[in-house]
Amino acid sequence: MHKLPKFRSIICATIAAGILFPGIASAADATWSGFYGGFALGGTYGESNPDTVGESTPYFTSDDPAVQRPYLQKSLDDLALNGSVLGGYDHQSGQLVYGIEADLSVMDYSASTASGPVRYNSAGVDFNINSTLETNFAFSIRPKIGYAVGNWMFHAAAGPSIGYFDYDFRYTDTNSAGENEDFSESSLALGISSGLGSSYKLDNGWVLRGDYVMNYYPKVIDERQSFVRAGFRGSFDHQVDFQSHNLRFAVIKRF
Repeated sequence: MHKLPKFRSIICATIAAGILFPGIASAADATWSGFYGGFALGGTYGESNPDTVGESTPYFTSDDPAVQRPYLQKSLDDLALNGSVLGGYDHQSGQLVYGIEADLSVMDYSASTASGPVRYNSAGVDFNINSTLETNFAFSIRPKIGYAVGNWMFHAAAGPSIGYFDYDFRYTDTNSAGENEDFSESSLALGISSGLGSSYKLDNGWVLRGDYVMNYYPKVIDERQSFVRAGFRGSFDHQVDFQSHNLRFAVIKRF
């Protein structure tokens, strides 16, 4: 949570841009019907809350999973810049605006945690756990509904989203000469994307927009890791989610 002050700065900058730029723009035809396309820049705060657990096996005693749990389920969070290419279609009926929008967002997001050495309750054994979650893009399609007031339009949207994720996990302990047990998984995950935004129409079909988009993926990783150490079998059940909070400022051209 220590990164939230930086994210608040991104929020303030985005809101200021959304207010100041439209304020100095000239009035324009406020018809919102038609196709449009554009690009957006902003910031992403991402967070994952793993529900990963170690299982009582011949290698782990019945007490070991309880000691591991706080470190296996440690949150991963970080900030990243994001860029999006977006396009869609709107239809205006009175002051109501109906539409659908698709966007492809790219980012260089990577969050890691490292724990250890941590002592088990018995046998005098220490363990270390390291986890990393990365994502580079998300594709979303969101039906939306808006309300137009003059050159302003305010909208809400929600729809499916697909994201690509890389997950890396490492476990080691002092019970077997410090050997590493590594687990890596890449996946396309299905989630939901929702957003709120406001737009201001300029001359010649240009539009300035600020919006907030939240993406949530309930199962980025859902896999079991099995290994053998010192002749005994051990395992971890990896269950990882991911959510991102994105603030963006967009320049759009309507056709």
